[in-house]
Amino acid sequence: MQDNRDKDIAAFKKNIGEDRDVIRKIESFIKILDFHQEKINLIGKSTRLRIWDRHILDSAQIKKYLHKENKENITLDVGSGAGFPGIILSILGREDILLCEKSKKKANFLKIVVKELKLKVKIFDGRIEDYKKKNVKTLVARAFSPLKSLLAKVKHLTNEETVLVLHKGERYYEEIKDAKGSFSFNWECLKSLTNPSAKILKIKNISEIYEY
Repeated sequence: MQDNRDKDIAAFKKNIGEDRDVIRKIESFIKILDFHQEKINLIGKSTRLRIWDRHILDSAQIKKYLHKENKENITLDVGSGAGFPGIILSILGREDILLCEKSKKKANFLKIVVKELKLKVKIFDGRIEDYKKKNVKTLVARAFSPLKSLLAKVKHLTNEETVLVLHKGERYYEEIKDAKGSFSFNWECLKSLTNPSAKILKIKNISEIYEY
């Protein structure tokens, strides 16, 4: 177990960086997660032993695909759950993160994390369909819903400049084909650092297809 942990932390440092404050904050985040995991099912028990690989590096790898920060726009994490990827992106230095989580228990957990780690993160504890502000520049999601369903839920937030950066499994192309029946968009498929079968999808120029 310790060997896997050391190996996974080494992989994180190699691919993301060795900033001591970042590592310290992530370790603190893991302790908070472990404490609340006993009451709330935040992550799968089978993934806990490889948390640095399965959740932390997996979340951190998308930082380079996000827009350059500015005061007008945000990076929206849909279905944040335990805080992946949004909390990790904030620990890595992003100051424009908004976490969207409809589960009150999980949203309260995220509020505790943000307060204890003193992160510059905002939280919307409700359904993504009910978030109405038009300031989303990049939208990220990890294990939230199939692409077609996600696009239907966030279509009111997207415009010609909006980019979706999504973690997807080996059936990603099936999701793309299904979504193409209802939406027009451009997409790019990028390799995942943590799973050769998984992909990072960048989706932009999204518009709904209407039948007349």
